Amino acid sequence: LLLCSTSVIEESFGYLDAPVERIAGADVPMPYAANLERLAVPQVEDIVRAAKRACHRSVPMAAAA
Repeated sequence: LLLCSTSVIEESFGYLDAPVERIAGADVPMPYAANLERLAVPQVEDIVRAAKRACHRSVPMAAAA
């Protein structure tokens, strides 16, 4: 996956409207308890939040027309 995002950045940077963002798990050992495991692993809400950050950027006036 990292290789894919790297090639997108290198080959298509001029076409991107927002920077590529990495969504990863917490930098902790994987917990055994299920409730703590959910906190350590990326969840759907994390992905949605990152997508909204990328999509809700201001659009220049010329591009909006």
